[in-house]
Amino acid sequence: MIDIPTGGIKGAPAGSSFWPAFPACILGPMNIATHPQLSKALADALENGPIPFRRFMELALYHPQGGYYCQENPRIGPDGDFYTSPHQSSWLGRMIAPLIGKIRRNMGDPPSFPLWEFGPGEGWLAVDILESIRSSQAASQRALVYTLAEQSAQARGRIREKLQDSGEVRFADAAQYPPAGFEGVVLAHEFLDALPVHALIQKNQGMKERYVARRGERLHFSEGALSDERLCGWFSGLGIPLSTGQTAEVNLCAFDWVSEVARRMERGALLVFDYGFSARVLYGRGRPDGALRGYRSHTLVSDVLTRPGETDITTHVDFTSILRAAASHGMELAGFTDQARFLLGAGLSQALESMSGEDDEQTRRERRSIMGIMDPTGLGGAIKVMLLSKNLGLRDLSEFSMKPDDRESLETLFG
Repeated sequence: MIDIPTGGIKGAPAGSSFWPAFPACILGPMNIATHPQLSKALADALENGPIPFRRFMELALYHPQGGYYCQENPRIGPDGDFYTSPHQSSWLGRMIAPLIGKIRRNMGDPPSFPLWEFGPGEGWLAVDILESIRSSQAASQRALVYTLAEQSAQARGRIREKLQDSGEVRFADAAQYPPAGFEGVVLAHEFLDALPVHALIQKNQGMKERYVARRGERLHFSEGALSDERLCGWFSGLGIPLSTGQTAEVNLCAFDWVSEVARRMERGALLVFDYGFSARVLYGRGRPDGALRGYRSHTLVSDVLTRPGETDITTHVDFTSILRAAASHGMELAGFTDQARFLLGAGLSQALESMSGEDDEQTRRERRSIMGIMDPTGLGGAIKVMLLSKNLGLRDLSEFSMKPDDRESLETLFG
């Protein structure tokens, strides 16, 4: 296991991973959560008082037995809690595949070309990328070594079943990184928004951190001192003053992850798909309650502390700080837009036109799936796409030729 950079989690030993370690033997059920082992882990964590929300989110999502992402049943689809674009349509993967081919050609068509995907979920994006490359890029198919970095052993098992005949596919733990001197592509699709965040609130006397406290079997928020020294002056460093009472989230885990990927990359690209904005928009006065959200059964949950292990907890990505973290290790911005315009730039409208003369049920389903991932009021506008490159000089890519619908995030991306 390869650890995140030193200082990633307050209270953890230097160089430790943000993925928590748990005892092999869990004793006795508790009632904080439905899953007894998660309940025990939360009770132990809270035994000596409140814990930072970041620690609660870490346990609630990634406890190896009871965590939201580590249970037996898939969380995506009509029987789950949310949809993702790859679940909606195979066309996202089909449009990403040519971009991967462009990057490989820019690197001189190396005979071995690694692609690491972090947080692959149920593996649908990998299936579609591999199928597209197999059908149209024979040389790339022979060169491609696809690694899926997934934390959940249960999800890895389901992905293996989908990818049995998909060529050179490997698996890694999500706490691993590509090796030092990496030359290839790293893909993060809705990965960063699920990493544990620090929850903060601006008070008259200064910034406070939001902690999770226990009252009987119920959990509630409390306030305390900042648990990581990097949070001190975080918003002033971005040039953004928060108003009194405003809450906000800071994803130090995401920034550490990007920094480490960029540090290990010798040449290549990092492609990110995620919900988010520039820091100026994300932390602006129009968002006084922050971006922390919970989802169950496709419904927004008002209290993210209820039913831990059964609730998808997420927050929006601060793309300004992602860019800063990558730039600090030699990466540069090669493209930024939203998903709808990325797909248009990649040529999806031509694919739609090619279906115009067909009217069978399969074609109608294809059209509906495409509109689902391009909807500017849904996935198409909410998900931003950022391409970062290192020692490549990528320029004028058609996929990023159109500005995002949220223009302010592009205009204020650099702070």
